[in-house]
This record gives sequence, C-alpha cells and structure tokens, in this order.
Amino acid sequence: MSRPRSGPTVALRLIAADLRARREAAGLTMEQAAARLGVHEATLRRTERAMTGLRASTVAELLRIYGTGPEESRRVLEELSEANRPGWWHHWRDVLPSHLAGVIDLESAADVIRVYAPGVVPDLLQTPEYAHALLRLRHPRDDTARTAQRLALLAARQQRALHRERPARLWVLMEEAVLSRPLGGRVAMRRQHERLARAVEDRSSPVSLQLLPNDSERPHPLLHSGPAEVMRFGHEALADRLIVRGLHPEAATVSDDADAVRTYQAAMDAAAVGAPPPHTALPDPT
Repeated sequence: MSRPRSGPTVALRLIAADLRARREAAGLTMEQAAARLGVHEATLRRTERAMTGLRASTVAELLRIYGTGPEESRRVLEELSEANRPGWWHHWRDVLPSHLAGVIDLESAADVIRVYAPGVVPDLLQTPEYAHALLRLRHPRDDTARTAQRLALLAARQQRALHRERPARLWVLMEEAVLSRPLGGRVAMRRQHERLARAVEDRSSPVSLQLLPNDSERPHPLLHSGPAEVMRFGHEALADRLIVRGLHPEAATVSDDADAVRTYQAAMDAAAVGAPPPHTALPDPT
C-alpha cells in the first residue's frame, strides 16, 4: 500500500483519464502521441496517470493533436483551471494532516463509503461534543481556537459528503462496544447516541449503520483490522480506494490496489452478513 501524500485531486485524475480516452479514440499509441507532443513516452504516461502536474499549454496541445474541437477544448481547459485551484479544504490547511487532504478529496467525490469502526464512532457521524473529546485525546496541546478549527473542518467534511446534492451512501459497520465507551461525558454520549439513532430510524437517510454485537458467536475477519474505509466512485476511470488508519497520521495508508480493496470488501461483506441488518434499533445507552 502506498503512503498518502499531497497528490492529484479527483478532478485532475478525471481530466488525465479523459486525455487518455481521447488519445485512444484518435487511434494513437502512447509512443505516437508523445512524439507529436515532442516529449518522451514516459512523460506522457505520467500525464495520463496524473502523476505530474497538468499544464494548460500541454493539455491544449494534446487536445489539438487528438482532433478536439475548439468549444470542447475550451470546456476541458476551463475544467483544468478549476481543478488546479486549491481544494475547499485549503481553508483549514493549518490543522490539516498531510494525509487527510487526499482522503477528504476522495471522500467528497465518493458515491459509496464503507466503513469499519472498531473503536470510535466514524468521523462522518460524530457530533461536535463527541468529536471534541476525541480531538482533546489526539491533540492535547491544542488551544481552544485550534480545536475549534478542527471541529469546523469536520463539520465541513460531513456536509460535503452527506448533505450535497447527491450524497454519498455511507455504510458503517461499528462494533457495539463503541456505544458503551464513554467519551466526553454522559451528555455527549447521549447526544451521540441520539444522532446515530436518527440515522438508523430515517430510511431516507444516506447512512446505513450495522452494529457488530459483542456477544456474537460468529467472529468476523475484520477483527484483524483497525479502522478502515473503502470508497467507490461513479466514474469508471476512478478505481476503488482503501483507507486504513492508525494512531499516528503517518501510519495511515491509501491504496487502489485491487487485491487489497477486494480483501477488505469481502471482510466487510462477511461481517455485514453476521450482523443485525441496517435500521435495527440501537441498544439503549448505558
């Protein structure tokens, strides 16, 4: 698995994939297109994989080589200009771990987000009080203002993922023990429980929550894992992504390795089959 980094955004990946599709539609090999562009074949390969920055002059020339009309070329270049702007999360760059920008970008574009939550309520379902307690544990030296910034970023992530025009479908597998683990005090836990209960009761919600019972007689393969997410996108050019998190930000990984993704998907499927179905009432908080 590859270490997360500040890399190409989803928008840039889609433009790069579009350039590859246009080359293939024009009947040009990578070698032929690179020769017409006047670059090494490896340079064009990196461009088509969004492994290097997409310069407007290079994209414009490729569009000309591929026979793209002026109106269509203008549209693509406008999309490129927009894609090269800082992401909406840039406002919170002072409190944004290096790996999280890429995760947020994927999260904001995903059609489906599957989550395994063994220890705490996942980010996208946390209340401010619950999140505040977790932030104080992870960042004990933060002052009040910095903690407020982190909470604002979390609220923006939740809005962008679950309350956009076409919200992501969030499918959460959470260990039942999470609900009995006190964080932030009795009031904070009650409000967190109420938020989860609303998601369970509202069948129009994009959230599906399944609790993995403490007393289950069928151990599931996710017990070998820490927190994990699988994200799926609505564009064939974007492969599924696996995000595995750790205690330290640099321990997190993001991978598009198909075998790794399939392994986690199969484990999530197995755990889901052995758990009560979504919309099952949550146990009363202790």
